[in-house]
Amino acid sequence: MLLFTGVPTLNRLSSPSDVIIYAFDQNPAGSDEGNEWVTFHNPSNESVDIGNWTFESTHGTTAIDWIAEGTTLYPSAYCTYTPHYRWLDNSEEAIILRNAKGEEVDRTPVLSDNENDTRYWMRNNSEWTFGVTELEKGELWSGYVKNVVDGDTVDVRFNIYGIQRVRLVGINTPEIGEEGYEEAKEFVNKTCLCEEVKLDVDDMKQYDSHYRILAVVYVNDTNLNEKLVREGYAEVMYVPPSEFNPYVWV
Repeated sequence: MLLFTGVPTLNRLSSPSDVIIYAFDQNPAGSDEGNEWVTFHNPSNESVDIGNWTFESTHGTTAIDWIAEGTTLYPSAYCTYTPHYRWLDNSEEAIILRNAKGEEVDRTPVLSDNENDTRYWMRNNSEWTFGVTELEKGELWSGYVKNVVDGDTVDVRFNIYGIQRVRLVGINTPEIGEEGYEEAKEFVNKTCLCEEVKLDVDDMKQYDSHYRILAVVYVNDTNLNEKLVREGYAEVMYVPPSEFNPYVWV
């Protein structure tokens, strides 16, 4: 099931390479700087050397970034790039992918994203669609924590889906300005910032109303949701439907 809305059909240029621009987010949740991302995909059965390829924006001031020399995109593989600066406009933007010779390999349609959340543009057969996708159930998803928003919300970098905002399911920590906010946020910072985490996504309800992934977060096999409750940084907050019973963490 895809939780997307359809938009214009993409007219791809022919190319000797099958590498495509697969997805991108031009207006991520929070700050755009350093959080915009684009994912490339090699759907073929052969590896492709994409070293020194470039991807560029087309609207306003053109911004160009280079893929590192020696980068290989293996068969069926995905790779995500996140420039350290703001490089995509939120309105009427397109991305062009060029090979090392400067030849155009692929380009997106001109698209807009005026929603400051984790919804993104993604290729869906012959169309580009905007939204979030239902994740495969029963899987543990791996990623790296790029940013800690607060005690119960983190930004996680995935290989396919760029940077996604994750809400720790079943718990609630103080909001900014409330007593305990700084302590809870600092605890999460020390525990998982820049660390690899595993996400057990809530298969009963994968996203909240802000399009944040709802999940139990594991750091080195430790249940962070439970640890926040047991250490006194969070309270249980059960919101049905959910596959998790947070009261067992008390």
